[in-house]
Amino acid sequence: MMANQISPARQSKTTSSHRLAKVSTRFLDETAKIEPSHDNCRAILFLMDTPELSWITHELCRILTQRGYSSRLHHLHETSDDVQPPHNQAADYKYWLLPTTSTAAVDEYNFDHVVLLVPANIEAVLAAYQRIKRLGQRNTPPDIGVVLVGAHDQHSAWQYFRKLAVGALRYLDIPLLNLGYLPEHVTPEHVPANHHRNKFLARIGERLLRSEFYTSYPAQKFAQGK
Repeated sequence: MMANQISPARQSKTTSSHRLAKVSTRFLDETAKIEPSHDNCRAILFLMDTPELSWITHELCRILTQRGYSSRLHHLHETSDDVQPPHNQAADYKYWLLPTTSTAAVDEYNFDHVVLLVPANIEAVLAAYQRIKRLGQRNTPPDIGVVLVGAHDQHSAWQYFRKLAVGALRYLDIPLLNLGYLPEHVTPEHVPANHHRNKFLARIGERLLRSEFYTSYPAQKFAQGK
C-alpha cells in the first residue's frame, strides 16, 4: 500500500483546505477513466537534481509500454540516443516522459504539470522546496507532484513528503500531490533488477495517468520540440 495520498498540510492551514480538497479530488480519483486522444500526446515532465535519477523515467517508460500505454522517453536539453521520432511517427506515442534538471523547461515548454523526483534526505527536500518556490513565481504555476526516492520505508517517505508539503502550503500557498515513493531496497545501487521495483513504479505510473497528471500537446507540435 502506498503512502497516504492526501497532503497533511491541509491540517496546518485551514484557510487553504478548500483549495487543497479541490486539488486532491481532481488528482486522486483512482477510479477515473483514461480517455484516449488521437490528436494529443501527453507529456510528463520529471524534474530532478541529478541526471542519475533518470533511471526512474527509463524504467517507468518501459513498464508503461508493457502495460499497453504507448510511451516515449526523451531527454530535454541533453544529447542522447533518445532522439525525437519523425513527425509522421509522433502520434504513435501517447505518453512522452521527459526527464530534465532544468526548471527553465517549465517555461520553455509551458508545462502545467511537473513531477519532482526527490531523494529521501533533508538536503534534497530543501532543494526541492527551492524548486517549488521558483515554479510558484510563474504567472500560472504548474501543478506539482512529488515522488520520494530511496526512502527506508513508507513511514520515512511520508515524513519527508510531509515536511515538504507543509512548508510549501504554509509559506508558498502551493499544494503538493503525493505520487508515491521508491524504497531504498529497490534502487539500482542496492540491486540491479528487482520485481518489487516494477510494482512500485507501476503504481506510480497508474497514479500519474489516472489522475491525468500530464500536459497535453498536439502530437506534431511536440515532435518539433516546442
